[in-house]
Amino acid sequence: MSIQRVVRFVSALGLAAVCGSTAHAGGEAGPISLRDQGFFWVGVRTKDVPASPNAGPFAGGGPQVSVYGQMHVGFQLVAERKHPYPLILVHGGGGQATDYMGTPDGRDGWLDYFLAAGFDVYFVDRPAHGRSPNNTAYGNGALAPPPASGFMGVLAKATQWPGDATDPTDPSVLQHVASSEPGPTVDSVLLKENFAELLDKVGPAIVITHSAGGPSGWLAADARPDKVKALVAIEAAGGFTNLPLTWQPALPAGEALATEKIAATEPGKAACDLQPAASLRTLPAFANIPVMGILAPESRMFTPNYHCTIDFLNQAGGQATLFKLEEHGITGNGHFMNEDRNNGDIARLMIEWIEAVEK
Repeated sequence: MSIQRVVRFVSALGLAAVCGSTAHAGGEAGPISLRDQGFFWVGVRTKDVPASPNAGPFAGGGPQVSVYGQMHVGFQLVAERKHPYPLILVHGGGGQATDYMGTPDGRDGWLDYFLAAGFDVYFVDRPAHGRSPNNTAYGNGALAPPPASGFMGVLAKATQWPGDATDPTDPSVLQHVASSEPGPTVDSVLLKENFAELLDKVGPAIVITHSAGGPSGWLAADARPDKVKALVAIEAAGGFTNLPLTWQPALPAGEALATEKIAATEPGKAACDLQPAASLRTLPAFANIPVMGILAPESRMFTPNYHCTIDFLNQAGGQATLFKLEEHGITGNGHFMNEDRNNGDIARLMIEWIEAVEK
């Protein structure tokens, strides 16, 4: 999109905000000016499929070709770039890139804060989520969308949630659930290839992941360790033992990584599955990639065990640091902290850390 079209588009939005309801005015992040925006796809694969009698106008003679595995990538590039590396935003399970674009009550999302701070930003819809079409070959075609009530346990303890988290019909809850996909996503090998292609296309970047999007960050780092300059892992799922990662010494084909249960050292923490010291393997790709692990104090899903993800990564030679939000004066947040009333405070904490590791 040309700069002139961006200006007209932003002007139209400003007029709509003045004439319309102030409930969705936004603007908390500050002014944003773009030099370009758009989208593309990575991971577009093809396979021959039998001719379908229901193909209608798409039917034709000879072999038919189907597309699968594709991942939608949107981007917004700032008029005045202030940082050497762009950000790649990866949403969590059941979500999509819109998770970063706003909140259920119409405030600015993290995308706005990153753009206002001068970052070029790329944001993905992981395969089978958002604008990356689902496919029955992924094994999730028969699943129903998650019910709104299923989110109650995750939201209920977050006092910063912008609505009534105990009511599955509350507008804020419905706005959150409206974007949810039944999941799961595609296999890890395909995801790793997709993020490798994306990094090859956009160059070195800083990857930000949330929840079930966490493995995408680990896979991206392993695939292109020279192009992932840092990782922000927001209550990100670990699962390192089940991912196709590069271990040193190499893990023989078919052999599982050896782990043992390590007792918790503090009340309220879970025991961790870590490697035995006598048979320790490392993840060389992570040796030079700083990782910021963010944990919310009122998160029911990750509070007891998120330290295990950080401990596992550091044991394997990584350089991860756990940031507990309450230790930085940010309280009342739950797992979906990107949508909480104080989401701007968390965005500023991330930006501050990123600026430190850029130097």
